[in-house]
Amino acid sequence: IVAVPSHALRETCADVAKHLKAPVPVACAAKGLEPDSRKLPLDVIAEVLGADWPLAVISGPTFAREIGQGMPSAVSIGARDLATGELFADALHGAGFRAYTTDDIVGVQIGGAVKNVLAIGVGIADGLNLGANTRAALITRGLVEMSRLGEALGARSETLMGLSGMGDLVLTCTDDQSRNRRFGLALARGESVDAAMEAIGQVVEGYRVTREVRELALELGIEMPITEQVYQVLYQGVAPVTAVLSLSTRPQRSETE
Repeated sequence: IVAVPSHALRETCADVAKHLKAPVPVACAAKGLEPDSRKLPLDVIAEVLGADWPLAVISGPTFAREIGQGMPSAVSIGARDLATGELFADALHGAGFRAYTTDDIVGVQIGGAVKNVLAIGVGIADGLNLGANTRAALITRGLVEMSRLGEALGARSETLMGLSGMGDLVLTCTDDQSRNRRFGLALARGESVDAAMEAIGQVVEGYRVTREVRELALELGIEMPITEQVYQVLYQGVAPVTAVLSLSTRPQRSETE
């Protein structure tokens, strides 16, 4: 199981590959996109280890501390090859930890990446004391953005509504164990991007992936307004309150659009 930040995935796998004598199944727990290339984690690993290597991805609403404490948790394990997915599910499933399998590896990976961006946005809104209504609206419309991007890349809607999509989105947006949410809260208090990340003291995956998700959406012609405003705050210096105002004053439209 490779569990590193997405920007370190290629280098880590290249180091691991030196020690692999046979195609040992590899599962990835990274949640993001590779910087600049905007490739999904399993695509990066396949480029390093080979297209035929048995690969899986693990994602879902899981805080490490709660797993370590033995609290009930559940994840999705995505693999094109059923046997590979079942191998990791069998190894992990049990003692309150449930592992569900799927062959929709794109959906599992997109959910894990986009939810980090949206959690920053929700953290900003909560840090501005905009209330529960705003939080619920951002999570719901954020799920729409996640679904648009995922389906454009071939993901299935039921995956994005499942553990690795909606489940991880709700978790990351609503609990302060989330580094991305805390990052948004700090920005709303007026802290700079650098100061906020330094205070958290761990990798804030959503910072880097915001740029990659935004660029991918532009390439595909997909509208992702929440992601766009998070990008504006992180990379263009737009004030958090201005970004939220930009979202709240968008033209009226059908909810299904």
